[in-house]
Amino acid sequence: MQTQKHIDQEANVWRFDPAYSSVEFSIKKLFFFTVEGKFKAFDGAITLDETDLKRSSVTTKLRAASIDTGNSKRDSQIKTRVFLDVEQYPEITFCSSSVAPGRDRDSLDISGDLCIKGITRKIPLAVNAIDRSRSPNGEEFVYYSATAELDRSDFGVNAFKGFVGRKLKVTINIQASRKR
Repeated sequence: MQTQKHIDQEANVWRFDPAYSSVEFSIKKLFFFTVEGKFKAFDGAITLDETDLKRSSVTTKLRAASIDTGNSKRDSQIKTRVFLDVEQYPEITFCSSSVAPGRDRDSLDISGDLCIKGITRKIPLAVNAIDRSRSPNGEEFVYYSATAELDRSDFGVNAFKGFVGRKLKVTINIQASRKR
């Protein structure tokens, strides 16, 4: 039998909807060009405690092999050992360690552990609460947008220095529905 506390916690869990969410990135190449890409397969959840935001959390898993830059040859190279090594490390994970109010009422500061290729680093996410809605059948949705800048060398992705930039700009757009 579930306790009331467990039921209340479940009611605050929001699952990512991959059909309406995205995890995208961009990185400089040869100083002049920008390569853009995305991860096509991922899932995640938000546990939202609206009475005490600090008790909220976010977790996500991206399938490393789902990377898509619009160029299959480049994607194949990114999946190899010198970049993401998707055979040995099939998932990229993020687990928040802190959630706090941001600069204004619609922003959050989230910090957490990002793990790429078995290397975990704490990263900050600047998050904006975009909207909240309810469908005609009563399903509830929340919408968030987050940005981060990562140094790929922090995660052991060092191939093609000088040819491919070190800094990745990451943009995450999430639509999540309340778990039922």
